[in-house]
Amino acid sequence: MHYITEALQGTPLLSSVNLPWQGIRVEQIQLEAGSLPAQYRQHHLLMIYQVPLPYVVRHQTGGRVSEWIYQTGDLGLYPGGECSTNLSWATPSHNLYLTVNDDYLQQLVSRESALSQFTLQERLKFKDPLLSQLGQQLVAATATRHNLGRLYAESLTHALCFQLLEYHATYQRNSRSGPRLPASVLARIDDYLEAQTESPVTLAELAELANLSAFHFARLFKQSVGISPYQYVLQGKIQRAKYLLRQDGAPISAISDALGFGSLTSFVAAFRRAVGCTPQQFQRR
Repeated sequence: MHYITEALQGTPLLSSVNLPWQGIRVEQIQLEAGSLPAQYRQHHLLMIYQVPLPYVVRHQTGGRVSEWIYQTGDLGLYPGGECSTNLSWATPSHNLYLTVNDDYLQQLVSRESALSQFTLQERLKFKDPLLSQLGQQLVAATATRHNLGRLYAESLTHALCFQLLEYHATYQRNSRSGPRLPASVLARIDDYLEAQTESPVTLAELAELANLSAFHFARLFKQSVGISPYQYVLQGKIQRAKYLLRQDGAPISAISDALGFGSLTSFVAAFRRAVGCTPQQFQRR
C-alpha cells in the first residue's frame, strides 16, 4: 500500500490529492472509533493529532500491547516499510495526515554528496513546533488559492522535508567526504562558544567567525562535525547545565535563564531529550 490513509474508513475533510503538488500528500480525515491492521506502506507518514481529550491509541505487536495518550498538537512519525503493529482507537478524531513521498526524500538526500542514505526514526509521540507550523500551512494551502500557487506549496514541502531529515533521521556517510571547515576555524568557534556559554548564540555570529554566509557555513559545519550548528551549541549548553546543576542549591529556573533558553519548559524538554531525565531528577542524583 502506498498511502496508509487509503486503509482508513473515514470522511475526507480536505485533501491535496487533486492538486499538482510534488513530494507530499496532505489530508484531514474524520474518523470514528476503529482499527488499522498491520501492513506495508511505501511512503512515510507524519500525523498531527487533532483530538478530544483523552485520545488513546492501542498498539498491539504480537503479544505485546501498549497504549499511547495523545493531545491536540502531538505529532507521530511513521516511516515507510513493513509495519507489524495493529492499531485501535475508541474515540473519534479529525487528524491531519501528511504522507511524504520516499522517492522525493531520496532525491533531496542524493544532492548532498557526503551522504549515502538515510533512515527516518519512528517516533510515536513528540513535539516539533516547526513541523506543526509547516503542516498547518500546507493544510491551509489546500483550501486557498495562494498568489505563488504551486511554488508556495513546494517551498513548504521542502522546509518540512529538511526538518524531518535534519532532526528526525539518521544517515550513512560516503567514504569520500566533501569540503570541510579548517581546523583553525573550528577551534575559533569552540573558543567563542566557551566564552559565550551563558549567552544566546546565533548562526550569523558563528558564520561570521568562518567568514561565510549562514547557509554555506551551516552546510560545511555539519559536513565537518557531523551535526548541525544548532545541535552543537545545544550540546555545549547541556554540558554547562549539568555542571551548574551539580552545584549545591543552583535554581533550575536561574540556570535556564543563564543559558539563554527561551523558557523553563524548553530548557527542561531539551535537557530531557539529551540526558534522558529532567534537570530536577539529575540534580537529585
